[in-house]
Amino acid sequence: MILAVSSLASRLVGLLRERALTTTFGAGPEFDAFVAAFRIPDLIFNLIVVGSLSAAFIPLFTDKLVKDSRQAAFDFALATLNMVTVVVISLSLALALFAPWLMPLIVPGFTGDQLRVTITLSQIMAWQPILLAVSFILSGVLNSFKRFVVYAVAPILYNVGIIIGVVAFVPFMGVAGVGWGVVLGAALHMLIQLPSVLAVGFRWRPQMPWAPGDARKLWRLMLPRAVGLAATQVNLLIVTIIGSSLAAGSIAVFHLANNIQALPVGIFGIAFAQAAFPTLAEHVAHGRQRMLVTTLSRTFRYIMFFIVPISLFFFLLRAQIVRVLFGAGAFDWEDTILTFETFGWLIMSIFAQATIPLLARAFYVQQDTKTPVGISIISMLLNIVLAWGLAPRMGVQGLALAFSLAALVHVFLLLGFLHWRLGGFDDRRVLVSLLRMVVAAIVAGIAVQLLKYPVASVVNMQRLWGVLTQLVVAGGGGVATYLGIAWLLKSEELKALRKYMPRQATLELPSGTETSRFDGLIE
Repeated sequence: MILAVSSLASRLVGLLRERALTTTFGAGPEFDAFVAAFRIPDLIFNLIVVGSLSAAFIPLFTDKLVKDSRQAAFDFALATLNMVTVVVISLSLALALFAPWLMPLIVPGFTGDQLRVTITLSQIMAWQPILLAVSFILSGVLNSFKRFVVYAVAPILYNVGIIIGVVAFVPFMGVAGVGWGVVLGAALHMLIQLPSVLAVGFRWRPQMPWAPGDARKLWRLMLPRAVGLAATQVNLLIVTIIGSSLAAGSIAVFHLANNIQALPVGIFGIAFAQAAFPTLAEHVAHGRQRMLVTTLSRTFRYIMFFIVPISLFFFLLRAQIVRVLFGAGAFDWEDTILTFETFGWLIMSIFAQATIPLLARAFYVQQDTKTPVGISIISMLLNIVLAWGLAPRMGVQGLALAFSLAALVHVFLLLGFLHWRLGGFDDRRVLVSLLRMVVAAIVAGIAVQLLKYPVASVVNMQRLWGVLTQLVVAGGGGVATYLGIAWLLKSEELKALRKYMPRQATLELPSGTETSRFDGLIE
């Protein structure tokens, strides 16, 4: 719940960040340049940092805490931190030096001032992966100790830094101020976590105190995951490369639509997956396969309980959402239409985007990175083929449709292989729960649609307050209806959430099965 609430706050601040950008630049060439310049720094960060953290660091760090000692775990964290920092500094320096030759390959459709701005921004933001590399290794230490609060606040400060860049730096530095805002946000992301890391006893030293075999095991787990993340980043690069040759603003429109659909993915999908990750790793370390399946299935159902209705509400209210979030300043009505139409194609895969992080982690805790990596590569290749085929016919909407179809294939392959690996996925309970969710969501969707029209007849839909009123009333009525129908259908997830939110709870298992204490929803 800490992660979910803080993720909500972070995503809302992130939407304020996007509103500041759209109000200042609109969905135009400068915003396209900013998004495109992010691609390579993000590639470095995701391949090296996220690869080591999500696939390798937490399972190995937790294993040392359980089987060896705290000092052995800290030595492993220190060695990982130093190694990752050296690698990221080298890659970031290469980006800064070779950006004038690299960026034209990423944005072949950019020329003149737009290309020069993109190169400058990419050189400024080369600082970002260095700062976030340190920050995310510190996050891994805190997560392994199940200390989520500071880790959860860090992304909020990251977005605050970017907003400061737009509001305070851009007026006298131009669009380069946004790049320096990104650097400021990354620095804040790191600094906020230092006191908590020091409190658990971790200290930095200029050493790499590897225990025998640690480095080899880390790279063995990390490299396949890096390949899988490369597949995800290639998908975004394909969007950038193709988008640079489409109408001006296409890259920005996809970025904005993707960020809206990422809101529930971050609040529920990533937050639940991250919270469950240390517990899943502990179950594997202790050989508790049945509890692994139980925790995994339950977390999957919790995510879907929120994502199923949200996906439907987003589709029915997509125009209102886009207009309320971004419809001001330089962001005109044509930008709004193109963004919500693109958003509509992305909505169809929100449930896939939300559950992929959890399902992938189920493989990582078993120290199997090859299977999810192989599936990621299949998804990437499918996205490339579909994007090249659909974009010339549908424009940026074709990129969104290709992205969604690839995500659907991705999640169904993960589910299939995981079902086979674990010998089941608590199938009956999952299917019954999903049926209840779908029925409740359909009834709630009808309520949303019925509420839209009377509200529109009594408010001024040409003004922000009128559109916001329609969004709040129709959306609120949909949420209330969904919860009411879920209660009537005796939704197990609704009962469980009510039980777990206020206090500690014990995971309910059949008699004779080992139990585990849960802090809040999942730990």
